[in-house]
Amino acid sequence: METITLPKAVFWDWDGTLADSIDFLHGAHNHVRSIFGKGVFTREEFSQYFGQPREKLYREIYGADKIEDAKKHFETYVYANHHQIKAIPDAQKTLQTFHDLNIPMGVVTNKKGELVAREITNHGWDDYFITTIGAGEAEADKPSPAPLLLALEQSGLGLQPQDIWYVGDTDNDLGCAAAAGSKAIFILNDEPEPEYLKEYQPLLTFKNHNAFTDFLLQCDTNTIKQTA
Repeated sequence: METITLPKAVFWDWDGTLADSIDFLHGAHNHVRSIFGKGVFTREEFSQYFGQPREKLYREIYGADKIEDAKKHFETYVYANHHQIKAIPDAQKTLQTFHDLNIPMGVVTNKKGELVAREITNHGWDDYFITTIGAGEAEADKPSPAPLLLALEQSGLGLQPQDIWYVGDTDNDLGCAAAAGSKAIFILNDEPEPEYLKEYQPLLTFKNHNAFTDFLLQCDTNTIKQTA
């Protein structure tokens, strides 16, 4: 049986990792596409854009000449309806477990930081996070390591990248963690394992948050035991 050292801090992706937002964002972008007279996406078509860097997403979905207008329409919709976004099942249990272990946490996301801050408040999670880095706040968005490294710097914890875990649900998250030199944790959300896991080989992969929490509850003051 292998033992794994607890992290000194944990940073989280937001959409798809803590926030169950894919259907909401699918609807929001279809709303904007309808304003521009574009055809609507199926959920499967939209899923390929989920978690992508914000500038890339808007350019590919709307075209370079429509990026700024699309952002305005999208943000208007989200500000009016963001209270509809629910938490990923059992995500709060995982957050509370880390909180009870006195392990600091932050959020690193490709979503606009102001929107994420509102959603964090909606869920009653403000006390869980010491820092949030959103789209455009670092020199590049994920999969660049820049936003994760900026979050680590702004946390004021004095930690090195190898001291932390970064938890996500996409290849962008895994790439960000790998480039930063941090340990990646992957949440499947009850989906099959994607092929790119073989490339990135995260430290731990969990079927869902319930499995993640169960795993953490095996911990003592220094380590959590990984079953063989």
